[in-house]
Formats: sequence, C-alpha cells, structure tokens
Amino acid sequence: MAGHPSHPGGGEVDLGAYLHESDSDGKALQATHKHKCLIIYLLLLVAFLSVQFGHGSNIGVAVSLKGNSKAMNLALGSWVTVGVCVGLPVTPWACRTWGAYRVCVFCLVIDVLVILLMMWPGITLHQIYVVRFLVGFFEAPFLPYLQEWLARFGKHTWNVWNAILHAMVPVGECLGYIIAQELVEAGFSWQYAFAGQAAALSLCSVSCLMYGGRKYLDLSHEKPQVFVADDPVNNLNGSSTCNRQAEGGGYDASQTNSDFTTSHEDSNFHSNGDADFDSSVIDEEPPDREVEYPVTEKWAVFWATNASLAAQLGFLSGAKYVIRDYGEQRGFSVHTTIFMFSAIALVGPAIGGAIAMSGSVIRPDQWSQHKKTIFYIACTSSVASGIAVLLPYTSTAIFWPALFACFIAAGGVYPAAQGIINIALTSSRVIDASVYQVQCNNILFAMPIPYVIGKSLDLWGEDTSFRCVTLLQVLSACGFALALVAATCTEERSAWHRLQPHAKTNAKFETGSPMT
Repeated sequence: MAGHPSHPGGGEVDLGAYLHESDSDGKALQATHKHKCLIIYLLLLVAFLSVQFGHGSNIGVAVSLKGNSKAMNLALGSWVTVGVCVGLPVTPWACRTWGAYRVCVFCLVIDVLVILLMMWPGITLHQIYVVRFLVGFFEAPFLPYLQEWLARFGKHTWNVWNAILHAMVPVGECLGYIIAQELVEAGFSWQYAFAGQAAALSLCSVSCLMYGGRKYLDLSHEKPQVFVADDPVNNLNGSSTCNRQAEGGGYDASQTNSDFTTSHEDSNFHSNGDADFDSSVIDEEPPDREVEYPVTEKWAVFWATNASLAAQLGFLSGAKYVIRDYGEQRGFSVHTTIFMFSAIALVGPAIGGAIAMSGSVIRPDQWSQHKKTIFYIACTSSVASGIAVLLPYTSTAIFWPALFACFIAAGGVYPAAQGIINIALTSSRVIDASVYQVQCNNILFAMPIPYVIGKSLDLWGEDTSFRCVTLLQVLSACGFALALVAATCTEERSAWHRLQPHAKTNAKFETGSPMT
C-alpha cells in the first residue's frame, strides 16, 4: 500500500480478526435492538387496541340504552370525540413543555382512573357524558405519540406497522361493540366491559414501561450531541440538518452519532497510517426500502384525500349506530344483527386492507406511485358506493352478503388512503399530517354523526337513517375522484402545473436565468 508502512508480523491478520469480531458484535446488538422494538411495538399495539375497545363499548352501550330519545343515547359517541378535539390542540404545547413521554404517562394514569369512573353505581347519562369527554381529552396525546415513536423506532417498516396500528381501530371497536351489547342482552351490567378495558390497558402499559424503559419510550432520551468541528461553517450546516430532522419527527440519534463517529474515527485511522479502507463499510447493511416522500407538500392531494377518508370512516362508523334498529326493522333478531354486522365489520375491511397492503397492486408508501394508488382508491370506493346505495333494495337473503362485499371494497380504501395522507406533506410533517387527519375526521364526521343519526332515527325512522348513512360512501367516492384530479393537476409534468407562478420561478432557477 503506497504511502503507508506495512505491519510487522501478523498485525494485518489480528486487525482482520478484530474487525470481524466487531462486525459480529454490531450485528448481534442490532438484532437485539430490533427484537426489543418489535416486542414494545406489540405491547403498544395491544394497549391501543384496548383504547379502541373502550370506544366500541361506548357505542355498544349507546345503542343498548333504553329511552325515548335515540339522539340523547347516541350522543355518548360524540362526547369522546369532543374530548379528543379539545385535547389535540393542547398536545403539542404540553409535549414541548414537559416532553411527550411525561405527558403520555401522566395522561395514561389519569385515563385509567377516569375509565374506572364508569363503574360508579347508578351513574346517570349526563355523568357518562362528562366521563367520556374526560376519556377523550386524556387519550388525545396517544396517537401522535405512537406516530412519532414509529417514525423513530420503526422507520424501515413504518408503513406496515402504521397500517397495522390503525387496523386496531376497527378490531377494537368491533370487540367492544359486541361485548357491551351481549352483556346487556345476557342481563349483566355493561360496566364490566369498561372494567376489562381498564385492566387490559393498565397491564399492557406497565409491561411496556418495565420492558422498554425510558431508552425505548422516552423520545427525548439520548438526544444527539453537538460536536464542535474545526470548520464552523460545516458545523453550522450539520447542526441545522440535525435540527431539521429532529423537528420532523424522523430523527434517529443513534444513526447520526454513529455516522459522525465513523467518519471521525476513519479520518484518524487514515492519518495514523494503520490501514487504507473505509471503516463505514463494516456496519453497512443492505438498506430496506423506506417510505418515499414528495419533495414539496402536496396540500391539495392531502386535503382531498383526508376529507374523503373522513367520509369513508363516517360510513363505516355510522353503520354501527343504525344497524341494530335497521336490522330489527328488516326482521333480523338482535343477536343475528350484532354478530353478523360485527363479523362483517371485522373481516371485510381486513380482507380489503390485506389486498391493498400486499404490495402486488399498489404501494401506498411510495410517492412515485401516488396517482396509481389514488386511482385504486377511487375505483374501490366507487364499487363500495354502488353496493351501498343498493343495500336498502336487497332481499333479506342477500342483505348480509351484499353488506360484506361493500365492507371489503370500503376496507381497501383505508390503508391506501392512510399511506397517501402520511407522506403527502413530506417527511418533515408526518406528525402534523396525523394531527390534521384526526381533527378532520373528528370535526366533520366522528363528532356530529352519532347525534345526527340519533336525531334522524327519532324523526324519520330506521330506513331513512340507513339510506343517509349509505350516502356518506357516495360522498367519499366523489371526494377520491376529486383527489385524483388534484394529483393529476399538481403533478410537475402537467400543463396546468407549468402555468403556475411557482413553477416558472423553479424553471428559472434550474436554467440559471436571473429572476425578474
């Protein structure tokens, strides 16, 4: 090797053995890290499932309560959403002030205590309103925290893990929906459903805290250190890059520190004349295919997809509130309606979501394929809307199979649209996109729809209310068609996009011509 003296004796052999041993140790540590992250993810998944179980139990209680006013009973589903809408704007400020980890632990403890208030003997309807509002308020930080945790510890499997996380929403709601109603039908108190939820949430949360500790749960733990380099300009640029990544929620402290350490040690290694190789190759692994983001925020596509998905979720959740009374009006027994609808609401979206997330049809996590993904969403939602509007005209024998086919098509929309929403605002605004999505869904549909459906049942009856719910699926299909138009028009290669002022400015920069 030119310019460097050769090592005496077996120095090169010893060095090779040392590097091989270091490489093996590094891979073992990395495997252990991935295993711990997977276990913690599963515990967080079950905890999130128990939260959704409580929401489903709330719906089951609302449709099971006796009384003359359906609107007042079904309003139970609204108060949880009102609490979430109030709590979400406070969440960013609280997390900046005290840290996301402390805020979530505090809210988790209070949430369990508030859930246990549902066990109060002789609790009235208006007292349940207050309790459900408090439950929603203290559960508001959970989903943004989970999104940020996934962005840090599951960045290579983020889209799949995120899709599974959101799949816990229908699973948990269906379980709670069934159990709460069956407890009432069997002559037991619906309050036992919330006792089980509090026990499951407490057990999973304590296990997660004991197993993961602050290292894997506190997102501010082991923040990147600031290294003072000889070149102040380079140091400033590096610090700015780290800060931008940290603000985006996709910052990986261990990766940045290891990159800096590797390059620093590598420069010293070469200067000492020990060997001539790039030591960063030692820890290099074939990278997994990560999430692909657009260069700039695509607000039109984001909001069109976001609002359309909110209407889609409004159809799926609205059906829960009206199906019991509508099933009785069609001649089905209460047990048949509960079990058939719960099985359809659980299995149908799972099949549709599995097809969408298989990767053989679309790739929702790749922005280069976003138009193909939105076209798929528009087609499947149109199929679901076509089946939905025909449901009131179907016979008793084919009503449940038709509803099952509708939920399969509608279920394929959710994970695909979720992927578009997650990546449309670039990697620096993943958490913002999650908050906007939750607020949009809550304000437009999740908060008003229980009371509106209840009022519709009081005024116009079951058949008209069910038809109104099916129109939400039609509205969703129209919205996704608009999202496809927005994706086509905002594409940089489109003629409409090239006529916009910002496109002309970018063209001047690219050609090097001065701005006027």
